[in-house]
Amino acid sequence: MTLQENQWELDAKDSRKRGKRRLKLILFSLPVVVFALFVAFKLMGLSITTQAAIQAYNVGDYDTSIERSESLLDLNIVEPWIPYFNRADAHAANEFYVDSVDDFEKALELAPEEKQCDIRINLALSWELLGDIYKDGGYFQGAVLLYETAEQVIAEGGPECEPPQQEELDDASDRIETKKDEAQAQQDARDAQEEGDESLDEKLDELGEQGEAGAEEKANEESRERGEDDGDGSLTDKPW
Repeated sequence: MTLQENQWELDAKDSRKRGKRRLKLILFSLPVVVFALFVAFKLMGLSITTQAAIQAYNVGDYDTSIERSESLLDLNIVEPWIPYFNRADAHAANEFYVDSVDDFEKALELAPEEKQCDIRINLALSWELLGDIYKDGGYFQGAVLLYETAEQVIAEGGPECEPPQQEELDDASDRIETKKDEAQAQQDARDAQEEGDESLDEKLDELGEQGEAGAEEKANEESRERGEDDGDGSLTDKPW
């Protein structure tokens, strides 16, 4: 074999080795590529579903918005707070304030610090609106407790709340304080009225007892007078 033929043989062996190495690299990298594509498609699907939930909310279809958000609760591992926040907004718009409170609290627990202030604003508003329902229904003491809970949510806001969010919280705090004072005043007025009614009932009962005692005394007096009118001065028996 000539020198040139030997060189060709060596080049062929090197080429086969390089080909095998490239094949191994491709085989090892294939799962990574597949996973990356899966994640990309998954995130794209999450984004589409999230936008569908927001769009349903914007057109007033709150039930659909709730359903779309629910489908993301266990899937959105990148921003897990968003589905809870979106569903809470839909619940609040649907006037399901207890459900909205639960979701806003979960979103607050999962959200990064820079997103917590927006959640806190809506959570306080849900407690406030729930307090309004109690107040309008005449459950004033319950309303006071709900307003106080809303105030606590606002008070727990930290450095994540900056203008203009902090201004919204300040306005909400003033508004809630006014409503709480009104509810407390109405509860105090009701308590005073109930105490007055009890005092009136006690006075009526006392007058009734005095009247009965007076009637009995008068009857006894008349009975004695009738007895004195008898000839022998003896008292007659009572007619009952």
